[in-house]
Amino acid sequence: MQDLISNPQSRPLVFISHRSTDKTVAEILTTFLCGVGVPKDAVFCSSLPGNDIDQCISKEVKEALKSSAVNIAILSGDYYESAYCLNEAGILWFLDNIPVIPITLPEIDSTNMRGFLGNEYKLRSLDSDADISYIYDTIQESLGLSYVKTSFFVSESLKLKHSYSNYLSSRTTHPVPTLPQNNPTPSSTDLLSRVTTDDERIILYYIAKKEVRKASFQSISDWLTQNEIFGVNIENAFDLLSSNGLGKTSDENASIFELSMDVFRKLTSNTILFVTRLHPYIKKHQKLAAITFKNLWKQNSLDSTQKLFVAYLQDNKVSHLGARWMEASQIADIEQWENRNGMDAILSLAYGKCLEFFIDNNLVYASAWTSYDNPKEYTLYASLQNCLFAPSSEYSNLSKEIKEEYLYPLPF
Repeated sequence: MQDLISNPQSRPLVFISHRSTDKTVAEILTTFLCGVGVPKDAVFCSSLPGNDIDQCISKEVKEALKSSAVNIAILSGDYYESAYCLNEAGILWFLDNIPVIPITLPEIDSTNMRGFLGNEYKLRSLDSDADISYIYDTIQESLGLSYVKTSFFVSESLKLKHSYSNYLSSRTTHPVPTLPQNNPTPSSTDLLSRVTTDDERIILYYIAKKEVRKASFQSISDWLTQNEIFGVNIENAFDLLSSNGLGKTSDENASIFELSMDVFRKLTSNTILFVTRLHPYIKKHQKLAAITFKNLWKQNSLDSTQKLFVAYLQDNKVSHLGARWMEASQIADIEQWENRNGMDAILSLAYGKCLEFFIDNNLVYASAWTSYDNPKEYTLYASLQNCLFAPSSEYSNLSKEIKEEYLYPLPF
């Protein structure tokens, strides 16, 4: 897997993963992208003849994946019948630093998605204006292209929807099949049958995905935080994996776990297989702050001051929040924001309570400590930063909405 993320080419690409039977949809999408300014040679379609189970990822596809800036998967019933396509989807998911846009045909929705590209991804459709705009914005930003005139975009969008509608009207529906179970090798079955706790499984997942034999307590802890995974006892996992003969702790503080060489070879001989089987345990323990925030917002669980706090965060792109002695500088910054907006000292006086609300709801994590191990700084989780700060996010204009409701213009 490592060769797919090294030696990137200079020309960024839009990589479109699809079943050869859905080639028409890929062509319709490509025509639209070219019409809105994406160079034709910057779009790579992975349609290969057959897509049979024994077909490996070709050299051409590997080279394209090295250069991809945006990965698109056209999901259909046929796509899920192809082991090749599912392997390709696994690679798109594995390259988690590259945006992935799942585009679905009518038979696929969030309830029947399978494999790596599960229902945590927002599905897009080629008959939705909002989704077409999102696809264009993501590609435009990722490839660094200039925006086309609105008239061009609207015209090409209409052509796209018309072509897609004509295609669907003549297409036979392909229901999603029941996927066959993975056929793991005896060695992989034996290895995973020896672990019985989620703690162990998640540590093995980390090792398989990172392809490292030694893992430190701190590196795993940081990874869990970055991926917003909760309820994992690393110390317990190290102890159980060591007691089970799968490895050992390699320092006096038991802060580094070292997998035995033969187990590491088994684990990394088929990375996709292992991470596929272990991924459900990741999802079980993952609680994205963005989803928590969206639920709180939809349920109107934030009071007016907490909403002002959100406006402050968005206006100033604030991701780090001071506590204890660092709280004073944070409050001073809020006071400046209040003055610029002609506000009374509403938020600055309630900063502590607002921060406590974010801590209690797992929207932030402690990112710096005092010499007595007390948190002195908190950081917004990555998913919440993306939710609040990304231009393409549906919550990117909350500050404007909040200001219109709670902030009043100066009378001069």
